[in-house]
Amino acid sequence: MKIMLYRLFRGRLTFKFYIVFTILVAVSICCYLFPQIYPISPVTVSPNPLHPRSSRHLSKLMTVVFRQFEDFENDIADSVQSFVSAFPNMPVVVVCESTPYPPFPFSVTNETLRNVKVLSLELKLTASPQDFNPLTQIFTEYVLFVPDSTRVSRRVLQLAMAAAMASPTQAVAIGVGNSHLVCQHVKWNYADWTLQYSKDASGKICDAVHGQHALLIKTAVLQKVPQPFALPFPESLYLQTSVKNVKVQLSDGKLSAGRGVLKTPGAKQRASRHMRDYRVALYKQLGVKAVVREDGRVQWFGCKRETQRCYPSVQGTPSYILSGRNTPPCCRRNMRRVAGHVLRALLQAGARCWLETTSLLGAVMRGDILPWAEYVEIGIHASDVSRVSWLQRGGADADGFVWERATKGHYYRVAYSATNRVYVLILPFTARNGTMWPADWVLAHQREFPERHLHPLAQITFAGRQAPAPNDARAFLDLKLGSNAVERCDKLGPKLLYP
Repeated sequence: MKIMLYRLFRGRLTFKFYIVFTILVAVSICCYLFPQIYPISPVTVSPNPLHPRSSRHLSKLMTVVFRQFEDFENDIADSVQSFVSAFPNMPVVVVCESTPYPPFPFSVTNETLRNVKVLSLELKLTASPQDFNPLTQIFTEYVLFVPDSTRVSRRVLQLAMAAAMASPTQAVAIGVGNSHLVCQHVKWNYADWTLQYSKDASGKICDAVHGQHALLIKTAVLQKVPQPFALPFPESLYLQTSVKNVKVQLSDGKLSAGRGVLKTPGAKQRASRHMRDYRVALYKQLGVKAVVREDGRVQWFGCKRETQRCYPSVQGTPSYILSGRNTPPCCRRNMRRVAGHVLRALLQAGARCWLETTSLLGAVMRGDILPWAEYVEIGIHASDVSRVSWLQRGGADADGFVWERATKGHYYRVAYSATNRVYVLILPFTARNGTMWPADWVLAHQREFPERHLHPLAQITFAGRQAPAPNDARAFLDLKLGSNAVERCDKLGPKLLYP
């Protein structure tokens, strides 16, 4: 064998080349036919899920922000440590309503936490305006809002960043743990003080997301909304971004959940109470009086019988009309209750009554109170006032409605309660020579009218019930408000009475 190898290596160069080439070809053929001997993986280039710009490190692209958590029990320390361990150079900001107590079990002066900042929004006289704006602490292109008790995953963040870069105008929601994310659409009806949520079970592009999740969003978007860090979070942010038509896409990946918090009933109740208080404060600030949930339930955040009504005393034009809004829906709901109570009382007493001008206009146009109505108007024969005991004696009846006579003018007002002054006007008319005349009171849009409009009285749908009305409603309204009153009201709205 040694002699054969010696002769081979002493041979000519060309012969050596042929021998080596033959051996290589034989080995390649054998590996191809029998891959189990020495498998050769095909040479492939794995597709880069990120946009070319994402070749920059994630630490330079995003800032992690913790916003919604409870001071008395949280997992912020371990959640922060999870991100610091995975991305030592990634900025982390913990935004608190006040100086946290008990304090977090870590020190931001520690060298390993050099990029972690705890920002308190508590008012301090020695602070500057910039100290209360968390955006001044954010210098990256993206912000990742992370809920309490979350653990980071590099792969999931890379996928989320890829999705965010592929759709620069959209935010990305990333589920945490076993949470089920619900895609929501939001409709904010500013004029009617109403917020409406609808559910899109199969949707991936949403206005808001319900469920425990992190949110990756461009810093530039946060700079365009008025209060991006308002509580409750992220509900408040979604209300603001939905108005700006910023959509949120659901990510397929999920971050891991951390240590469980708020396990005891007491802790859950305390956290729930805080969320309710934050939500009430937010809705009061935005002017939300009614919230329509996905299942059609209506939650009321406006006035009640025990509280004052939602708008101040009217001097000329109501304040809500000057703001470009209708009467708050809770006030209209309370007006319906008062109107129903008053009509029942008048009819049971045998008084001849009917819907007057603005209320009759609402009944003709939509079978309800006008969206911008200040009150409900009911006419009554002056000679029938004595039949209604509460018009004679006044005061609060057994149901809490307050009957009172105007100090100036011979007319009456029935309020929802002593505190809530939403009311119904009862306007007496005196019959003389076939004409109904206002009985010693004056309203700008009221005037006399022929008595024949009341003989006989008709019935019309109003605020969920049948109410007495003049027999020719359109002719009656044209007489009171001018020709084509219904058509002009449909075009002008409140400008018909408040030009």
